[in-house]
Amino acid sequence: MADKKKPITPVKPAGMEIICFYTCPFCERDVPMMAPTQPTMARCDSCQNNFPVVPVDERGIRFFKMMTANGRAAVDSDFL
Repeated sequence: MADKKKPITPVKPAGMEIICFYTCPFCERDVPMMAPTQPTMARCDSCQNNFPVVPVDERGIRFFKMMTANGRAAVDSDFL
């Protein structure tokens, strides 16, 4: 007889991260990075070259996270 399993309840977001895309100056590929808040170096996953990136405003990132309750408010209320 077929084993009947209970359907899994969909899981809500537990957190949120902001992803920024930086265009590689060597091959022009958009390299995704979790929003860096300090000057740093990025490594292109296509051409493997390193390049410096401009950091994002940490206050802006905190604002986005606060306004969406760290991603929990982004859930479609009609789905729930």
